[in-house]
Amino acid sequence: MERGAGFKPVRTKSVREQVLEALRASIFSGQLKPGDPLREAHLARDFGVSQATVREALIELEHMGLVVRKPNKETIVTRLSQEEIAERAELRAALEGMAGVQASRRLTDDDFSVLEQKLSAVKTAQAAEDYFSFSAADLGFHRTVWEMSGNKTLFRTLDNLTVPLFAFLSIQRSRRFHNVSPGVQPHQPILDALRSRDEAAIKAAFEEHIMRSYQQLSEP
Repeated sequence: MERGAGFKPVRTKSVREQVLEALRASIFSGQLKPGDPLREAHLARDFGVSQATVREALIELEHMGLVVRKPNKETIVTRLSQEEIAERAELRAALEGMAGVQASRRLTDDDFSVLEQKLSAVKTAQAAEDYFSFSAADLGFHRTVWEMSGNKTLFRTLDNLTVPLFAFLSIQRSRRFHNVSPGVQPHQPILDALRSRDEAAIKAAFEEHIMRSYQQLSEP
């Protein structure tokens, strides 16, 4: 991305948050496209802030899966090919089914209450037609299941595999559909399967949820 993109200098106390919000909004609006470079020096001049502030914002965007940083080289907006999406989706379906089975053996009534709250947050964000909030709530529901599996290695693997996928597909959905609902798969069948503690049902629920979500977005 070159200078002159129309960013306004930041003059508030919450400088990093302001820069972060502006860049995130530009990614979701399409002003910044997948693969576009984000140059710290240029952004610092556009925003009227230090390069260190921009760097902090870019690091946080990386944690959200919205950008890919290559230290001492470049930072670009996350871009995934159809082949990469398909590979990640297939692997995610298998691993998340495994996490769900392991979680089901440990879940308590309190755990199910937490998952219900996470599911409520997904529905609220969907009703608000907020792509970023929906993506964050959706990911939050799934990450909670991974964490409840008690398998830290599985959690880290799913996190590294899935966060960029969530971010990229949320961007694609925001550009393809006028509202959040199209392409969104219901989460209730997952929760019902977890309550059943039936391993086959749990794996099937995750696989259907994940593969159908990506299939719709990959259709022309």
